[in-house]
Amino acid sequence: MKATDIAKGMILFLSATSLTYAAILPDRTRLILNQGDKSISLRLSNKSPTLPYLAQSWIEDQTGVKDRDYISTVPPLVRLEPGEQTQVRLMGLPALARLPSDRESLFYYNVREIPPRSEGQNVVQIAMQSRLKLFWRPKAIRLNTGQSLPWKSIKLSRTENGLHFMNSTPYHMTIGYVGIDGKTLLKGTTSLMLIPFSEQTLPVKDLPSQFQIGYIGDFGGLNLYKVSCNAVQRECDSQPAQKG
Repeated sequence: MKATDIAKGMILFLSATSLTYAAILPDRTRLILNQGDKSISLRLSNKSPTLPYLAQSWIEDQTGVKDRDYISTVPPLVRLEPGEQTQVRLMGLPALARLPSDRESLFYYNVREIPPRSEGQNVVQIAMQSRLKLFWRPKAIRLNTGQSLPWKSIKLSRTENGLHFMNSTPYHMTIGYVGIDGKTLLKGTTSLMLIPFSEQTLPVKDLPSQFQIGYIGDFGGLNLYKVSCNAVQRECDSQPAQKG
């Protein structure tokens, strides 16, 4: 199976659960706000062909608490007609200067769809919500256009508890796939986000000596690597998976 086919399949797998029934959809899965940028924009689309929806946006901090001190959403509430698209701006506020300058800070952008009131009786309406990771990236670690996250600086090793990661980088690295030829070794839709300058273990049973691992890049794509390590060779070696 081609690496590109695996990547495409896993991206669809990771996004299908949360987006299948939503009417209001953002145009990306993660956001990067670089220091020095006054704002960034994303596009919201109303996929309903018949109903107008309200889209309510807000920011949460890394613990999931609503936060208005660092980043604001403009507008916080907007109406979208059937099939309509609109832009929401995320404005950086002066308080961002108080955040650590040597690593990323994590926020979450939330958008909740509000459907029109139903005129029918005994009708249950479900309001879907999308939650996107939003990273504030200070000037000292800003990446150039097209530059990838430094995966080679992530050290992998096998342990009795699974796969151990040492993240010596200032970036959040999200592990979205561990498996063989498109067959995941993770339970359900499990993923792991490595915090900057941290060590974390991903519990994986029956880990083979050779497998594939994929991390999610700035634009939401899955970057695949071939990994080799065994009971004797605890430290793992990873090389980019061939494309095409």
